[in-house]
Amino acid sequence: MTGRRLLGLAATAAVLVVAAGCGGGSSSGGTGGESGGGPNKGGILTIGTTNYIDSLNPFHYIESQSYNAMIMIYPQLVQYAQSKSDPNKLVLVGDWADSWDHSADGKDWTFHLKPDTKWSDGKPMTAEDAAWTINTTVKYQNGPTAVAAAGVAHVKKAEATDPTTLVIHYDGPVGNALEQLETFFILPEHQWKPLIGTNGAGLKSFAPQEHLDTFVTGGAYTIQSFEKKGKVVFRPNPTYYGTPSNADAVVLQFYTNADAMIADLEQGTLQWVDQVPFEAINDVKKQSNLHLNIVPGAETTNVTWNSNPYKTKNRELLDPKVKQALSECIDRQKIIDVVFSGYATTVESIVGHISGDMENPNLGPTKYDCDAANQTLDQLGYKRGSNGIRVAPATTGQYAQPAHAMKYEILQPTSLDFNGEREFDVVKEGFAKLGVDVTLNVAGDATAAYAAETGDTCDGTKNPPVGYDGFDIAMWDWIGYVDPDFMLSVVTRDQWCSWSDTGWINADYDKMYDTQGVTVDRDQRKQIAWDMQQMVYDEFVYTQLVNEQYVDANAKTWTNFKTILNAYSKEYYTSPYKVS
Repeated sequence: MTGRRLLGLAATAAVLVVAAGCGGGSSSGGTGGESGGGPNKGGILTIGTTNYIDSLNPFHYIESQSYNAMIMIYPQLVQYAQSKSDPNKLVLVGDWADSWDHSADGKDWTFHLKPDTKWSDGKPMTAEDAAWTINTTVKYQNGPTAVAAAGVAHVKKAEATDPTTLVIHYDGPVGNALEQLETFFILPEHQWKPLIGTNGAGLKSFAPQEHLDTFVTGGAYTIQSFEKKGKVVFRPNPTYYGTPSNADAVVLQFYTNADAMIADLEQGTLQWVDQVPFEAINDVKKQSNLHLNIVPGAETTNVTWNSNPYKTKNRELLDPKVKQALSECIDRQKIIDVVFSGYATTVESIVGHISGDMENPNLGPTKYDCDAANQTLDQLGYKRGSNGIRVAPATTGQYAQPAHAMKYEILQPTSLDFNGEREFDVVKEGFAKLGVDVTLNVAGDATAAYAAETGDTCDGTKNPPVGYDGFDIAMWDWIGYVDPDFMLSVVTRDQWCSWSDTGWINADYDKMYDTQGVTVDRDQRKQIAWDMQQMVYDEFVYTQLVNEQYVDANAKTWTNFKTILNAYSKEYYTSPYKVS
């Protein structure tokens, strides 16, 4: 979930798959040059952020800042880089893998890894580590490793045929194997295998950030110190197999007050802010010592409807017609203007604009029409009481509920990179015009808010499943991904208690999700993905609000920032350097 929720903060209209090592084009923020034919080395790069790292465990996290940190500290087989021909496009390149190939039937993928690589503790990093991580994730994919399982969907097993050769066997040809593997982190077997515990539970409960003295990494950085909502210090890993960090250290400083963060950037305490508050963008533009970077964004905001068919209260909110009526009285243009200062667009699909032509262009649009919405609610029998609040009629049967006013709480986390309360105000204003009253329930940080959504005893393996019965509506965000697979997966039954924030269950949708994952023909897969997005849209599992642009800023004393690589590449941290 960053804001929640997962994955990269940049966008691209197309992805080019290449068998190459790390590389890509450059996109500089600020000014400056290189000395001696290369970038300047040294200095401390301090980054201000309003998003925190909640965990360094790939099996148990929720914030996008955690994902970005894990890209920096763990090996991946492949990663994204910036296209040399178009700085607004991303290309897949090797990370730990130098090259790869696959069998004629597309079922077996072979990765050729860099030789003589080591973990941060000096022990050999080999294909055995990758095979173990993949096989262990597959083994416990319906439990403790579910959060990471999408990256190895349809994998039967992985094997190391020698220290630098990894072979991954799929149960069928997979059209997006590389895109999926880019989201997957390789772990040191010698540290993680002893943690497995009963049925893999120890894999999820391990908190690496609490054991920095023994924590083993293999990417561009190690973690020197960690404060969940404070300062995290990344030190270059001397055993890193790739191009090393230009900075002596990267310090991520968490702020609860965005105004203080921008003030520190303006005064030189910070060299970089990874997300400029939308209300501050125009002010930052005026600062001659700062450089503003604006790229297409992957983050979407939405109204999340509890769609659990077993929920016991306020079941009128399961009706797509009711949810559509409420959605038609949300002024999304007002949200764009007053919350995002114009740096956003409307969005209809669960996957967002980042997925390019894999985003269904035929959805909606959901129109702003309060008159039509009021008429719909009248026709559905939700009459206004003497106080103007509509009343849901009494129901009978298994989930019988007496007549009750249409008053609901909207749950929201504190960990947002935009003014969530102001966005809620716009939604509340619209609902009020329909005779529906809502109050804001700020449920704490992302971890606490997600716990409030799922419940303390959430268990998707039971029949009927348990969970998603303590809230009706939430307002949050999702950060999508270049390939739509992840976002399509979050509403599947398999993601109950892991990524699902709605509790929606639809067996037909789940079958389509499995099918798209093994459909190699891109046009056929695109049509399946479009149909899945249509289902989510028609059921109003979410009401999509806006797709944000991504805006960061840096002091001109540093250069070579690659904004588009946020949460996609180790280059995001390793490439900036001080101006001479």
